[in-house]
Amino acid sequence: MKGLDRTYSKVRTRVEHVFGTQAAMGGHAIRTIGLQRAIVKIGLMNLVYNMKRLLQLINRDANAAKRDLINHHREGAPVVA
Repeated sequence: MKGLDRTYSKVRTRVEHVFGTQAAMGGHAIRTIGLQRAIVKIGLMNLVYNMKRLLQLINRDANAAKRDLINHHREGAPVVA
């Protein structure tokens, strides 16, 4: 049972972090006049979230590449680009 809970919690965490971030950006209620404006507002919030997430992933990969270069240099191994 614990293994199943662990599997569910990994998925739940991924989804809930997205909703939590978007709630922090614009709240849970969309206050607009008209459905089209609400759709645009939600779409823009999604776009901003995705842009922020892309920057996080780029920074994560850049930091990992830096660590790899430093470790290769320390080990005396030739650096392959």
